Amino acid sequence: MQVTIKLLSGGFLIAAGQPHIDVGYFETGGAFDIRVFEDGTQVQPPPNIKLGGDQIEVQHLEADGTTVKTGVNQSTSFTQDILKKNDLYQPADCPEFIVAEYDCILRFHSGAFESSDVGTRAFSKHRVSDDVNIGTSNTNRSIANEVLVSYDLEKDETLRLGRHGGADVIWSSSSAGDGVQNVEVRILADESTNSGYYKRALDHKVSHYFLPNSHPPPMDGNGF
Repeated sequence: MQVTIKLLSGGFLIAAGQPHIDVGYFETGGAFDIRVFEDGTQVQPPPNIKLGGDQIEVQHLEADGTTVKTGVNQSTSFTQDILKKNDLYQPADCPEFIVAEYDCILRFHSGAFESSDVGTRAFSKHRVSDDVNIGTSNTNRSIANEVLVSYDLEKDETLRLGRHGGADVIWSSSSAGDGVQNVEVRILADESTNSGYYKRALDHKVSHYFLPNSHPPPMDGNGF
């Protein structure tokens, strides 16, 4: 079974030397934060899934229940296309992430990361003090508006999302119907989360910040 996690946004907290990737996430304004598709058809996720709260482990489990911790595979497209802080800010002005501000952290121990829906985006410039729009800035290159994380599961292997070290299961590929070959789990974002990703979770060094013109694209934590 092929399972793909589609991240519609997120703050990518990539630490040098770490085999995992943490992604800061803000809850949407809706009743649930994920959508699940099996062979292209949307299925009803468990009711009222909200991802805020404790850290969420994204676990690839072998048939014996052991978590695969081989580290993530960052494709060239991912490293090149993801939005970086200095696409918006001068290098000396790049803000640091405020990790504690996120509603939760998604931790990936494995998976192949690649960019998706690559294109140019416009950002509006706002004052930090009162949020007034003071201009428009375009990125000078195409960026990934989404990120895909892919897994090839062998027979009896599982991918799941869970709190409390993975023990409190939110969603599992074991819920897929018989014969399903491809599962896509969309981790949602909407315009209500723009300010969270681009103002609240950044420690601004200058008097302005930038908001995307629609739903917030992922941003890389390295900043360069």
